[in-house]
Amino acid sequence: MMKKIIPVLFLALFVSCTIKVGDGSDKNAVSAMPNDESVEEHGSDPLSFIGAGDKINIQVFNEKELSGVYQVSPEGYIMFPFIGKLKVNGMDNFSVSVKIAEKLKDGYLKDPNVTVSVEEFVSKRIFVLGQVKKADSFPIRRRMSVIEAISLAGGFTNLADLSNVVVTRKVGGREKRFVVDIKSIVNGAKENFYLEAGDIVFVGEKFF
Repeated sequence: MMKKIIPVLFLALFVSCTIKVGDGSDKNAVSAMPNDESVEEHGSDPLSFIGAGDKINIQVFNEKELSGVYQVSPEGYIMFPFIGKLKVNGMDNFSVSVKIAEKLKDGYLKDPNVTVSVEEFVSKRIFVLGQVKKADSFPIRRRMSVIEAISLAGGFTNLADLSNVVVTRKVGGREKRFVVDIKSIVNGAKENFYLEAGDIVFVGEKFF
């Protein structure tokens, strides 16, 4: 399956615009690491939100028939006993647990105790391709750096160009490329680069 999608993803890397990370001479360059103020301004981390395809574990205390793993439909719903169709897309774990508890309390259970956790993130994945040992897609559940993503893919091959790692990202409906210099990050010369769901990391090959 990966062999089929790699050429398409590889092509996408060359039809989008390029941004040098940490290059002060490029006015369009973006910071590799967002500061705390930007995180507060935009609210909760979007990686914590439940999306289509995700599997969530819902536990209702002393109610085994209601507890279990539920998968979110492509439309963003789950089917829950007594409640029926319940939209959870875009909500975090706590909000879903509160919503279920309120609905169960309305004529079904006296004082429901509900906990919700994400069993598997399907809606939020990154792709690591090119000169890595295990090219694949990986779930992203928290703030993850490009170096962590490459580690998940088994690390670099002997042919990898550590100064030419390209991250492709959709921004405002368009694709942008960020050229990341891993050597400079490791040496402390540049800030780390953090990924978003849907990012494609492509490790280029050395030219001898």
